[in-house]
Amino acid sequence: MPVAAAHCSIDRLIAVVENGGRVRTGVDVHNKEGVLLLEKSVLVADPDILRKAKAQGAKLVPIVEQEEGGIWDKTGRRIVLAADEGNEAPVKVAVPSSIERKISEIVEIKKAAAVKYEKAKATIKQTLTAIKQTGGEFDLEPIAATVGELFDFVSKNENAFAYLTREIFSYDDYLYNHSVNVCTIGTVVMQKFNASFSAAVNVFLNDHTAGTSGAVPRDDHSFLYFTPSELLDISIGYFMHDLGKVLINPKVLNKPDKLTPEEFEEVKTHVTDKARQILQKNRLTDPYIVDDCLYHHAALYDGEERCYPNQDHRLVPAYAKVCKLADIYDAMTSRRCYKEALNPVGVVTDIFYHYARKDPLLQYALHAFIKSVGIYPAGSVVTLSNGQLAYVLDSSGPVLLPVTDPKGESLTRQPEMIVMGRGGNAPPTLTIDRYRPLVCPLDAYNILPPYLRRTIDADADSGG
Repeated sequence: MPVAAAHCSIDRLIAVVENGGRVRTGVDVHNKEGVLLLEKSVLVADPDILRKAKAQGAKLVPIVEQEEGGIWDKTGRRIVLAADEGNEAPVKVAVPSSIERKISEIVEIKKAAAVKYEKAKATIKQTLTAIKQTGGEFDLEPIAATVGELFDFVSKNENAFAYLTREIFSYDDYLYNHSVNVCTIGTVVMQKFNASFSAAVNVFLNDHTAGTSGAVPRDDHSFLYFTPSELLDISIGYFMHDLGKVLINPKVLNKPDKLTPEEFEEVKTHVTDKARQILQKNRLTDPYIVDDCLYHHAALYDGEERCYPNQDHRLVPAYAKVCKLADIYDAMTSRRCYKEALNPVGVVTDIFYHYARKDPLLQYALHAFIKSVGIYPAGSVVTLSNGQLAYVLDSSGPVLLPVTDPKGESLTRQPEMIVMGRGGNAPPTLTIDRYRPLVCPLDAYNILPPYLRRTIDADADSGG
């Protein structure tokens, strides 16, 4: 959207900042090669930043007050530009709309996710290859480093796993991809679980200490179920949860037909025998890693069928419960050589109804899973109740951008974003049609507007 922008010479800006002033452009400033010289929201107080911008080609710098841009002297007084230097009147410049900014954010997350994914996949491949070659030995250090990066990435971008998903068809690639996905999904869910459960315990503690001697203030949140370092160890366990499968016959694991009782017993050994063997061989005793590897198929409530090993569900730690939920979700929504991927909407719904109203601690994990995963991943295309197709900008809400009219024709003008759910701007009668499957953006490519196509192109360029 074009807005009025005054321009100021880079030399004058350098002089202002050298004398203790500040400057913010309000719009990203690039040189002719497309290099970002000055970021729109950054308040520049270091003249060296401006000198570097000058060296890279900046001459006249736009200042957009409507986007919180401005120039201030050392006292904080705004310096008003009466007219552009070298121009008779302010020039119109294009400032990205909120939609375009969101799209830009998605593009950047996709690029970063692609890099993280490839590194993580290479790490798990290296680990499983080492286990095969040595009969169980591997180096934990590369795993810890890789998971540390994934942990930081998904901590800042809760929907990151939606950009890490890949369709794979071979057994080996599935195992690599599954390890990365369970780690990213599980990490996001576990962080949300830890926050909500810790808050609930604090409310209980504060309520029960009110009015007693030395009572804890009601706004004090002193209890934390898991520390950040413990959460990182749990994430490492998520990354390694299926390592025992590398010692199982792939023909059995990839069998398209129903497993025989004997074959199912063999599959079960990836946690009851193979994982334990590998952990012991590498002297790994961290309970978070061990429990994730051994109990991600354990029963989560009394009487749950086809679960192993035989373990009282009350003794399965919360983080292992989360590992199982993430494992089930990714397995069901992944395309395999012998099955198509299931609709995430149906998968989340099935998981919820299967585990709802069971073990009390499980309910915290289940609700954290629903809130974290969402049923409409960012980057997917959904069908609205009025027949329109809409691109999911953010799964929280979700936040949607209509891309067609009710008849399925591509929109010619940029629409307003629609925020669903409580507090959103969607009309009460407008809902997402849950009976219509999600549409892959590649399948909807021809109806997407240019700024959405760029996100698909960027994803393809990055290997997505």
